[in-house]
Amino acid sequence: PYRLRVDKLLSNQRFDAGVGIIIVVNSLCMGLETTFEIEKRDLTVFEVLEHVFLFVYVAELALRFFAYGISCLKSPWVAFDFVLVFMGVVSNYIVGPIIANLGEGSQSVKDSMAGLLVLRMLRLFRLARAVRLLVQFKTLWMLIRGLIGSAGTITYTFGLILLILYICACMSMELVTKKWMDTDDEVISALVKDLFPSIPVAMLTLLQFVSMDSIASIYHPLIVKDPVLLIFFLPFILVVSISLMNLVTAVIVEGAIEQGNQDREAQGRYKQHRLKQMLPGLRELFKALDANGDGTVTLEEIKESPPELKQKLEEFMQADSVDELFEMVDVDDSGEVDIDEFVDGISKVVTANTSVENIRMLKQLSFTRKELQEVKGCVTKLESMVEELGKQTAGVLEEIKARGTENKQELML
Repeated sequence: PYRLRVDKLLSNQRFDAGVGIIIVVNSLCMGLETTFEIEKRDLTVFEVLEHVFLFVYVAELALRFFAYGISCLKSPWVAFDFVLVFMGVVSNYIVGPIIANLGEGSQSVKDSMAGLLVLRMLRLFRLARAVRLLVQFKTLWMLIRGLIGSAGTITYTFGLILLILYICACMSMELVTKKWMDTDDEVISALVKDLFPSIPVAMLTLLQFVSMDSIASIYHPLIVKDPVLLIFFLPFILVVSISLMNLVTAVIVEGAIEQGNQDREAQGRYKQHRLKQMLPGLRELFKALDANGDGTVTLEEIKESPPELKQKLEEFMQADSVDELFEMVDVDDSGEVDIDEFVDGISKVVTANTSVENIRMLKQLSFTRKELQEVKGCVTKLESMVEELGKQTAGVLEEIKARGTENKQELML
């Protein structure tokens, strides 16, 4: 039971988010600690906080080993975190005290061992573990995935821009440097010597055109001096600054859209795979819940089932209560579910693209529509009864009227 509770705690997204926040705070404290150390300020607070953070990391690892045993190291994240925590324990409780207790005569040994404390900075790599929290924030995760997916496009773009810059730098040597290096115009001469003295510097100058960074101060004096250079600078601005950058944006957007489609397909395949793995367990769970063995499960049987079975069922359905869970499974509202209805109901929750909350609302809407149909049927039946009653009343009135007329005639006679 305790391992099951610990497993549920470790699988909770809130627990994962809490650990992620601690990691981020720890990283911020490391930056502040470095600043304080450079400024020769007191580091006592950061030393105490480091012990607190390390205790939290050790406690988390201990919970994972308690819940899953040594097999938890099969997860790359857990193995990565284990190495970082081990290095933190070594640097804080072994290397640190040894260096602090060395005498003044052991300065060389102290200096050589102090290099081992650089390992403490590897704690920053723990930030990489917090990246998995991005999955909880869909928009942020899409941005990160889009950035990672566009790495190839960015690489090719870098190579293409480098090639264009090299070609145009060679052309600028012929059109600008060789022609205006020794001119009597001091402004043009200084501009050429500063911005176009060699191919590497010319490439760096032309790089400003890619981002449109104060380029008017470059091309304006040169074009005024030699209008022919307009043929050089204008196509370069149109091709690199406008066309190429827009094309790169379009390719990156297209790649992000394609990546999103692939993610949705992968999510669908994962849900199908998860459902196949769940089916045997669902059938066993149904047999365990069917206390009287009649092939159906009622709400009373679920309520009277052991706590372990109810907890397992709630994990499958992600429901808050047993009553709500049974309502989600009992599609026909018969008050009992057979094995096909049970498996099908849970399968729809697991494989649905909508959230559990939406499924609940759809279920409530289905109930409401059914009740409205029943109310409509009752109203229709009531209208028929009222119409029939009206006809009967009209007949009775006619009969009374006829009898009154007959009685009146008899009296007159």
